[in-house]
Amino acid sequence: MKCVILAAGMSTRLQSVSQGLPKCMIPVGGKPIIQRAVENVLIAGAKEIGIVLGYKREELKAFLRKHFPFHKIRFIVNPKFEATNNAFSLLMAREFYEGDATRSMPLQRLLLLDSDIVFSSNLLPFILNNAKSDALAVRVKGPHNEEEIKVQADATGIILKIGKEIPLAETYGESIGIEVVSPSTAERLFQVLEKRVRQGVGRTEFYESSFQELIDEGARMSAVDVSDYPAAEIDTPEDLSFVENNITPKLENDADSRNLTTN
Repeated sequence: MKCVILAAGMSTRLQSVSQGLPKCMIPVGGKPIIQRAVENVLIAGAKEIGIVLGYKREELKAFLRKHFPFHKIRFIVNPKFEATNNAFSLLMAREFYEGDATRSMPLQRLLLLDSDIVFSSNLLPFILNNAKSDALAVRVKGPHNEEEIKVQADATGIILKIGKEIPLAETYGESIGIEVVSPSTAERLFQVLEKRVRQGVGRTEFYESSFQELIDEGARMSAVDVSDYPAAEIDTPEDLSFVENNITPKLENDADSRNLTTN
């Protein structure tokens, strides 16, 4: 399994508390968000990790090299991070993901996640064990709002729509920004991303728009309910405060991942 983590954004809404750091380097519960994410990915069994960098990439690269010196991490640069969105960042990871194919090796399962999520180390093993093939981690329980990437699903949990525009009354749950897809779906995903970027619209949209195109083509992606596992995305100072007070205290019983780092 290969993992791609998107960490190129500027996090303008968190500048009042970030002290100039990339959003994913903000400490939460005494540990930077990106450090928690990489530890969890390693616990889940990913052998290769590609991290897409943009804003203050040298600082982030130095931090990751210091804390994970013995792990295979590939740094990928989005040179246009200031003018693009995460769909463009994901497209930058295509060569990292498909590199094995050029050496006549089969493509691997792809684990994709945003770098601004604080989540339980038990969440990834759960979704990997319960994903039928292609799956999105979805928080079903709790309130949802218009700003979230929402999911509409049928009675069997197959996703029909994904995006911010889904009415709350038709929402099955919130996509928390973690996806697992099969090699064939990942290969098609990068084809769709490239087409949309070449058309222009893909440069400034969320990658979920490409997932929606795959669904419209007939891809069967399941919504895996991860409501029982602490997880939250951090976009604003209010989100940060919520995570500090409500999420990180629940992570204390997670599997101990300290042996994965140098500190």
